[in-house]
Amino acid sequence: MRIRNVVQLHTVNKLQAFGWPLIIMSLSLTLVLVIGALIVNVGGAGAREGMNQGMQYSGAIFALLGPLIGFGFTAMGQYFPLALGFGLTRREFAAGTLLVFLGNALFYAVIVTIGKVIEVATGGFGLSVRFFDVVYTGLGEWWQTLIQTFLLIFMVMLVGAAITTAFHRWGQSFLWIFWIALALLILPVVAGFLLSEDFRAFAGQVGAMGWVPWMGVILGFAVVGGGTWLALVRRAQAR
Repeated sequence: MRIRNVVQLHTVNKLQAFGWPLIIMSLSLTLVLVIGALIVNVGGAGAREGMNQGMQYSGAIFALLGPLIGFGFTAMGQYFPLALGFGLTRREFAAGTLLVFLGNALFYAVIVTIGKVIEVATGGFGLSVRFFDVVYTGLGEWWQTLIQTFLLIFMVMLVGAAITTAFHRWGQSFLWIFWIALALLILPVVAGFLLSEDFRAFAGQVGAMGWVPWMGVILGFAVVGGGTWLALVRRAQAR
């Protein structure tokens, strides 16, 4: 199997594959450090503590995770037709792309984990800021961050690939069904948060169910997304 050719296809543009995510992450981290320095200088110790607590929900890390979320879409939307045009089989493309997904998830999970270790050891880079040590990548030990970030990145790439492959398979009709179904799922949840105290209490219990169950949820989405993608890629049309 020509898996190596598929890997090279995904990574031939080094700036797109590795450079831009790291550059955007560095710019976002710099901005967080500047904001943190301003808050500490103006607000003092009280502001420092409040900022540290509030930043555990900061979405700044998505400056790195965001481009990786889109990688699953571009893998099928951009490289799938190109691979078939080069004479690669669907099985070869799926195997090579899966290997790239695994490599990307591990590479960036290690970067986030190293960043978290440094951040925690230096007290938020000396400013009590949070960039890597947030709920989305894990607030526990370093190995939990490594596992959680790996699973999260791997999951979103598989789900993104599955959605794009379904579009290749069924075209515009799939997008209509997908967005309508997504709206039907989201609207009741939003209504529940706004209108029901019991629903908010239930959501709080779900959110506090522990690290291991949440990893099971992420892994479950990864399995469903990956299984759907591998099943559909056999018949998807190159668009």
